[in-house]
Amino acid sequence: MNKFVKACVSKFKILSILTAVIVAVGVVCMAVFGFAVNATNDDMNTVTIKVNQYVYSQHLDKVEDVAEKFFSDNNVKYEYDMNAEMYGDESEIVYVFDSKVEVTAAMLNSLQASFDALAATNSGDVLAGSFIKVVGNSEKALNKTPDNGVVRAVVAAVVFAVVACLYVTIRHHYTSGLTLFVGLSVSAALTASLIAITRMPTTDNWLFVLFFNLLFTTACTMFTLNKVRKAQKEDKKLDAETLVNSNLAVEQVLTFALASVVALVIFGAIATSAVRWVAAISLLSVVAGVFASLFFAPALYFVVKKAADAKDAQRARYDYKGS
Repeated sequence: MNKFVKACVSKFKILSILTAVIVAVGVVCMAVFGFAVNATNDDMNTVTIKVNQYVYSQHLDKVEDVAEKFFSDNNVKYEYDMNAEMYGDESEIVYVFDSKVEVTAAMLNSLQASFDALAATNSGDVLAGSFIKVVGNSEKALNKTPDNGVVRAVVAAVVFAVVACLYVTIRHHYTSGLTLFVGLSVSAALTASLIAITRMPTTDNWLFVLFFNLLFTTACTMFTLNKVRKAQKEDKKLDAETLVNSNLAVEQVLTFALASVVALVIFGAIATSAVRWVAAISLLSVVAGVFASLFFAPALYFVVKKAADAKDAQRARYDYKGS
């Protein structure tokens, strides 16, 4: 792997063309098809179980067990459930179904009858004497992030990228700052393009995935830039090629990427169906981040560093002649 990455350091033009092709295909896909909106977050049916506060606080598990057993016995699969504790004496447990799953009056009545039998004062059950009401709805869920949420995501991403690049420029050198800035831009563009090309269902939450991508790419890029800076301090006479090739943080980047993938897989496995797609497109952002930080950024730094060294050498000659 190290040999392959080192071989790519001198292939900046090829990497640039590859990036441009992927982004171009992504732009075409977005222009023709747009993003694939997650249908699970659009039209859906719900079953809401309303209970009094005492039942919600003391016997919520019992209510959920009865409802879930009912759905299981009737071969009705729900996408996810939500609990809503409200002020006053009424709270809700909401079960969300795909729009293809029909919530019939007969099903609602049957579930209500199950709860009525347990809530009867002479039932002897822990739910005896409680208030439980079953309601069904067909709803249009929010498939767009509120405008203020989108603005916050965009502003946070831009501020983070600018601050990170300025910090690296001041702390390291303008060549490192420029490398990080372009690397982040490439990684973000590739992430958006891969989402469009793969047609993974998503909503406006892909903007938050881009922010995750910026964090991931920054961390991975800095692994190499920090090693480069340390090597430069130890030997200022190293040429650009030796400097980059001998300080590629391949193991660190791949280890961090693997840890991120494992975390996202676990996150997706235990999350609801809507959030599961967020984890899935986050995996695409990891792929884009690894490419940008492990291949594109070192190759770009090599080109920028060579140009900076040549400029410094030329300035040194002029200063020598002037003296």
